[in-house]
Amino acid sequence: MNEEAKNKVIGKINEIKSNIETFIADVNVNDLKASFNLMVKDAQTDLSKRVNKDLQDVKKKLQKERSDIEKKAKKFLDGHKKELDALQVKLEKLIKSARKTKAPAKKATVPATKKAVRKKVAKASKKTTKKVSKKA
Repeated sequence: MNEEAKNKVIGKINEIKSNIETFIADVNVNDLKASFNLMVKDAQTDLSKRVNKDLQDVKKKLQKERSDIEKKAKKFLDGHKKELDALQVKLEKLIKSARKTKAPAKKATVPATKKAVRKKVAKASKKTTKKVSKKA
């Protein structure tokens, strides 16, 4: 029986081998290569289409975000420009009012001491004497 079981197993293996050989003989390897290459190309085009579609979606989202950011930045800058303009007007008013208050200010008079008065009187008298002598 042992020998008989071996022969059965060998027979089955030979039968499977012959079935595989006939299947391979029926199927052309070049046809398999061509169909496989076609499947790969189709997969590449499908992938490219999906990537391009996703890329377009991402570009649209980025463009929208860019425009939103630009709007917000413009609004921010406009608000600060208004504040700066208001501060500029206030500053100009302060400068004008400061000029007006400084213009009428006069020198403060300091009470003269006796020495200062004597010097002024002495200088004034010297000048008058010189003028008189030149005229004569």
